[in-house]
Amino acid sequence: MLETYFAAPKTLERLRAGPSGPYMDGYAASLKRDGYRAATAVRYLRAPAHLGHFLQGRGGTLANIDLSAFFQHLRTCRCPRSKGGRRNHHTSFGAKRYRDYLVQIGVCRCGVMPEIRCADPALVVDFRWWLQKHRGAAEPTVRLYSGGATELLLALGDNPTRWNAEGVRAHFLERTARCGVGTAEKLVTSLRAFLRYLSVHGWCRADLDQAVPAFTSWRLADLPKYLTAEQVDRLIAGCDGRSPERRRDRAIIMLLARLGLRAGDVARLRIADIEWETGTLRVAGKGRYQVRLPLPQDVGDESSTISSAAPGSATATTSSFETAPFRSFAHGDGVSSVVKRAMKRAGIVTPAKGAHVLRHTAATEMLRHGVPLDRIALVLRHRGVDTTAYYAKADVNSLKQIAQPWPEALP
Repeated sequence: MLETYFAAPKTLERLRAGPSGPYMDGYAASLKRDGYRAATAVRYLRAPAHLGHFLQGRGGTLANIDLSAFFQHLRTCRCPRSKGGRRNHHTSFGAKRYRDYLVQIGVCRCGVMPEIRCADPALVVDFRWWLQKHRGAAEPTVRLYSGGATELLLALGDNPTRWNAEGVRAHFLERTARCGVGTAEKLVTSLRAFLRYLSVHGWCRADLDQAVPAFTSWRLADLPKYLTAEQVDRLIAGCDGRSPERRRDRAIIMLLARLGLRAGDVARLRIADIEWETGTLRVAGKGRYQVRLPLPQDVGDESSTISSAAPGSATATTSSFETAPFRSFAHGDGVSSVVKRAMKRAGIVTPAKGAHVLRHTAATEMLRHGVPLDRIALVLRHRGVDTTAYYAKADVNSLKQIAQPWPEALP
């Protein structure tokens, strides 16, 4: 496969003879499969050869690649054999892509779980594996919990047996003084989960999770943030165009605004999940169960433009990068980024700029059109109608009809 990109016999011999050589042809095939241009693939193929010689010089192996050390080496690199040169964009990304390829074929252990980095503390790596294997946690939950765990280790030291309640509480108060209510609530959950994990394994004092204070908040106390119908129209109009990127963005926004999907739902959505004959859409959301939602005509029209341009594979997704590698977003963050860019393009300024504001918008629009709360709960896939009742506060006109005058204070 290397012959597709290189013709010189000496170059081919050098690439196949190095430590990375046994996997170079397969890596070249993966670059071609993912749609990289030949010029880019050539640069990405030179990077693994450099990486292999670097690991060999340090006594390392391809089973445990430390990219941070390699990137540090690139700053002053003068390797005569690897021909790597100084650090540059293509060398860095080529090394990352090669490491990802080795992970996929089971050669490299680093990164087997999403977002795991070799430089993470060992306790955090073990915690990630435990969350995935024993709790069945989704990737966003794993990233959230491990972030709080890493901060705690950096603040209190890497020996949890020496931690005490005062230190844990002080770290929490110092951290929450620099963040909002939502972040503070998530930090409570992540820190308590990590401390319970350490306690179960005997790596810290029992009941140390109780040192994390409860964070006072009132559920459903604020008003839902949503866009007006005029703003939604502007948002969709801002994605006009025939380029694959604009068509993808328009379909994503319509799925979010019309059906109230979560960002993660859209990221996981496949072309095969659209049932054109019945006009429905299969969605796998929270709780790992699937539901079928009605597919509005305008949403179906936009999705069909992606379907006609997507690969024939049933795993092709409705949301993917517009440049190589042509793969779906890894998680909902990429979908939220699409919405943020579209809002900026349309000149829409709101307190909330991510994908979830369109979920709120869909709920409030259904409410304004007289859809009962229990039906809205079915569309949004809420487990209880109490959660859906949060949106009733957005219907101010209806609330005015039942509002009573405030009684005058008695003398």
